[in-house]
This record gives sequence, C-alpha cells and structure tokens, in this order.
Amino acid sequence: MMKYSAEQAQFLLNSRAQFNATQVAMGNHHLVGNAQPLPKYVWEMVDREAVQIQRDVLAVYNDLAASVSMAMPIGKLIHYYQTISDSGSANVSLDGRGNGKADSPVINYVGTPLPIIDDVVVYGWRQMAAAQTEGYSNFQQGGIQNSQRKVAEKLEDIVLNGDSSIVVGGSTLYGLRNAPSRNTGTHGLTLNGATGAQWLTALKDGLAKLQADNFFTNTVTVYLNWSDWFYASASDYTANYAKTILGRLSEITGVTFVPASKVPANEMLFVVKRSDVVTLLNGMPVSTRPQVRNNPEDDYKFVTMAAAALEIKADANGNCGLVQLTKE
Repeated sequence: MMKYSAEQAQFLLNSRAQFNATQVAMGNHHLVGNAQPLPKYVWEMVDREAVQIQRDVLAVYNDLAASVSMAMPIGKLIHYYQTISDSGSANVSLDGRGNGKADSPVINYVGTPLPIIDDVVVYGWRQMAAAQTEGYSNFQQGGIQNSQRKVAEKLEDIVLNGDSSIVVGGSTLYGLRNAPSRNTGTHGLTLNGATGAQWLTALKDGLAKLQADNFFTNTVTVYLNWSDWFYASASDYTANYAKTILGRLSEITGVTFVPASKVPANEMLFVVKRSDVVTLLNGMPVSTRPQVRNNPEDDYKFVTMAAAALEIKADANGNCGLVQLTKE
C-alpha cells in the first residue's frame, strides 16, 4: 500500500486542522446553522475505512507500491526517464591509455503524466448536525466510503489500463495492459480449466519472452485474474502428483503469483518488479479532506483524492521487462 511522504502527511493534517480552526471561529460568531469542528476520532474512522477499501481493491497497485514506488511533488504534471543508446565498446590495452575517442551516447527522455483522481461527497449542514448527535456513527458508511472506493478502483484501473485522455507534452498515460513497449503473446487457453502442463507451458513462454529482452532474472511477478488464480491453487497438477497447479508452478525459482480481481480472465501479466522496469509515481495516496465552508449554512464537502501513475520503462532498443499473454 502506498505510504505518505512527510510532506504529503503534513499537507493532509494541515488541511484538516485548518478546517477545524475555521469551524471554531465561525461557531463563535453565528447562532444559526452548523459550525462544529470534526473530532479526531472521525478522521481516524475515515482513514481506517480507506485503508480497508484499498486492501480489498488495489491488488496490483499495492503490490507495486510495496517495492517500486517513488514520491512525487503534487504539482508535477509529468515525470521523465532517460533512454541511453550504446555508444561503442570499451578499450582494451596494457597501459590503460584509451584511443582518445570519447563515448557519445544518444539520450532521449520519455514522459509519464501524473494525473489526479478525485471524488467529492456533499452533506447538508442539518445532516451533519444530526450525525453529531449520534457520534457520527453513520457518517462514514455512506458517501465518503463510496467516494473512497471509486478513487481506489480508478487507481487500480490506471495501473492496469492507463488513461488515453491524459496526455501531457505528447506523452500518454499507459498501464501494464497497453504500454507500447510491452511484449505480447497468446497462450490459447481458458485458464480456468486448463491442465497443469498447459499452465506450465504458458508460464515458460512468458519467461522466455522476458529472457529474449535480456531480462534473466529470478524476480518475476505474474498477475492473474482472481478466479484463474483460485482454480490453479485448488486444482491438482496431475492426478498422480501431490501438488496443485499453483504449487508446481511456484517451484520455478523467483516467480511469484498475485491474484487481482481487475485483471481480465485468461490473462497473464509478467512484470520484472524493479525500478529500472516500472516505478509507481506517488503524488498523493488516497486521502480524504474537507473543503472550506464560509457560512454555517453551507454544505459540508469532503474530497477524496489521489495522484499516481505507473511509469513503464524500456531501453533505447525497446527492451522491456513486461509481458502480456492473452487467450487470443
């Protein structure tokens, strides 16, 4: 799960503290309407529910966030990484003196836009007054919870599918399933019903595609549809082999399987989970904060927002540590 940087945490806490301060000041001068600050336990309730929703929804996002995330300033619209061409060969001599020719690599910059996802929920001042009398017991269960879920679902979707409407400086936001640099292939299988040998053949094919792009590694994560993963975890590899399909495949060194409800059925996404292949750009984790109220009769508005994007990298020759296998 994405963690807050010190600056991000301070931004969130300051916005909540400022809201409470304006509520107190407003309440000292008005007799009609509602101008009560929100107790600390209310924000704890809001944040606790946000964490639970993220654990439920963000399977791929959270897995990447745990190892390849990078904090970004919220004001930055795009992040660039470099591709560097091979400029020549190393010199070999007995005296260590080169031939005077300096390397001249070609450097290009590839951009990934960093979008903001937000959703706003509104409560009337009388609704909030009623919630106060009940200890805010029903406050989180309605709109804010739904708002948090919508933002979390969009985060997972962006990691998998990007968003073609987000373009900055000619750079489009892509995900694991549509990045132009990814390797693709077909396995021709309905995974929820395939034999253990067929699963193994598909796995070896995906790993071979990574190796063809010079990714000889024992740190490969395979994202699967949850139902396909469950089938593989509950079905015998063969009738005479005392392991499940997933148990047999997990014997291949360095391969980890992660189930995700948002990965389509019959799809296998192979990712070399290293920062030179993918980086989850973190502008702001899922956060709920209040918007300013100017009058006691104004509505209470709470915005849930996040800012994140998956930067998918390839070298100057187009080699990329990402493979997508589909049925057809």
